[in-house]
Amino acid sequence: MIDTNLRGYLHAIAAVLPSMLERRSGRILNMSSVAGINVGEGAGVYSATKFFVRAITESLRKEVGVANGIRVSMVSPGVIDTGWADKVSDAEGRKAATELNKDAIPPEAVADAVAYALDQPANVTVNDVIIHPTKQGW
Repeated sequence: MIDTNLRGYLHAIAAVLPSMLERRSGRILNMSSVAGINVGEGAGVYSATKFFVRAITESLRKEVGVANGIRVSMVSPGVIDTGWADKVSDAEGRKAATELNKDAIPPEAVADAVAYALDQPANVTVNDVIIHPTKQGW
């Protein structure tokens, strides 16, 4: 989680930011999670990585976006039906994941949120789109 959700974002940003700064334009859209807003039981490290994504996104928006015309956005989905519950190896964990996944939103709903965030006029930045199943209480 640390390599993907922290280092991965930092490397990706480092790869694209210099050319965006040079052009004084560009789009960065980070994927976070509702776990970056609310910490669930047993999900402290995962939530911490998603809080990082939230912080780096807001930092970039203020530090390079405002003065350089770079639009920095984030989409924070809740439970998505990606088949992840089937990959949980612990029997008790799989049971909990399967129950949680019953009301999951389809990946297409997340794609629609991404399209919404990106499909704005040049003078509009969508900071964060939070999308989760209607029945997800956190």
